[in-house]
Amino acid sequence: MALTAVRRSEDEILRRLYRGLRERRAPQHVAADLLELGAEQWISALGARDLYGIVRRERARQEAYPDGRILWTEPTGSSMPVVWRRHRGLARAYEVAEATASAVAGLAGRPVPGAADPTDPESLRVWLGWALELLGLPGGHPLPARPTMRRRPVPVSWGGATYHRLPKPRGARGDRGGHADARDRMDAATRRERLPGVSVRAYRRAVRSVLHLQQRVGILAAERDREAAVAFGKARLAHLVAEDDFLACPATAAFTAYYVARLNMRTRFTAGSQIRPMDTLAEELLTGALAAPTCRPTVLASVLTRWRVLDLLDDTQCGELLGRYYEQLAAAARALRGCFDPNRDPTRMVMRAGDDSSTWNAASRAFDQARTGWLNLTRGLGYDDLVEGCCPGKVPALVAADVAAWHALEGRDQHVDVRVWADLPLPWDVVLGDEECPAELVRQVCRRHGVDPEANGWTSPYRQDLTELPEPAPDLVHGVTVTSPLLARVMREVGVFSGQA
Repeated sequence: MALTAVRRSEDEILRRLYRGLRERRAPQHVAADLLELGAEQWISALGARDLYGIVRRERARQEAYPDGRILWTEPTGSSMPVVWRRHRGLARAYEVAEATASAVAGLAGRPVPGAADPTDPESLRVWLGWALELLGLPGGHPLPARPTMRRRPVPVSWGGATYHRLPKPRGARGDRGGHADARDRMDAATRRERLPGVSVRAYRRAVRSVLHLQQRVGILAAERDREAAVAFGKARLAHLVAEDDFLACPATAAFTAYYVARLNMRTRFTAGSQIRPMDTLAEELLTGALAAPTCRPTVLASVLTRWRVLDLLDDTQCGELLGRYYEQLAAAARALRGCFDPNRDPTRMVMRAGDDSSTWNAASRAFDQARTGWLNLTRGLGYDDLVEGCCPGKVPALVAADVAAWHALEGRDQHVDVRVWADLPLPWDVVLGDEECPAELVRQVCRRHGVDPEANGWTSPYRQDLTELPEPAPDLVHGVTVTSPLLARVMREVGVFSGQA
């Protein structure tokens, strides 16, 4: 069978790998790029065997065309999106609000500020401050909008049959939530005095559009926080890697791209443990990157905070990295505080009706990743006294009810870490300075529950307990392996199952 392929330059391959840091590429597709890049030159014979093996198994799975061509670079089908979901911004809402508010400002002879970025919540808030002041509306923090989370199903009878549907949320929204109160707008006398020449119709149109934009900006800000938590919880600081640093060392780029692909692998629906990100091929690529004369340890440390990587950084670089990890830790702590239900039993971390598990699990994963990096950096810099005085605990994820039932069916309970976290101060309160949690308290609680605090990552950084063997990532539909990715994609497009994750 004839094989046709277009040979790419080293720069093209490296730039493709760099774009993949912000995507959800499968490890086998990254490995194919590494093989074309010539990564076998800086890894051992064992690593080269693993590299050729994973590419060979993936190529065997791909579909051959009738004319003999084989699609080498991309999968024949994918049942789930390969890019991270991102809010598109508020271009239309901002366009309407900007047009109506600028019209009011022009008629009243007021200056108009520069244009805002409709994809940036902070830029939109600056513009909203001007618009609210122009229209005489309060500029304080508005009351939250009505929650749009659907609740438990309700029975509905129709045509002699009974079925269940999810009810629509009830409660105030619009004029009493999510934005300034429209009833605080100017009366006729005040409007004529402060905005001469502006008709009541133009003024009210501007009020409606600006308040609508204000409500949407709150939603956009929450989405940006969720996106940041998802990106950091999976790929750590990979989205902050500078392109010039990434392209400067092919060996560093090879490890970073492959390891990020391993980090971004989808979780499986299983009662056992998930696949670990570090495999034998990644270990070989890391060894080759550290031995390269053009090694960029700052790029490696953005995704892996092992001590042999941190040893290559100077104190200034370690301090900057420590600050970044603590910023992520504080951001995840604020997100966890916002979505935690104080009435929840902390010893029972199982999803219930109405739980926002997506936000919680993204924030908890980001918190634990930032905590591991922070512990690695503090230990590497010799700040043991800092950890001894302030050692926030880990945050467990919310387990799906069917997985919890699966555990119970096999005679197992929740992970013992859940009982440890329940007896400690809330980790986000410790990070944000509202509670104290010294390392000795963590050790006492761990000993009470029969947990080794050092080996289980409570007072020391988490260490992967085993190294996986490299293999192509299976195509998953919400954690379940599918035989035909093309059929799964068709079923997703017709609405059989969602594909947002």
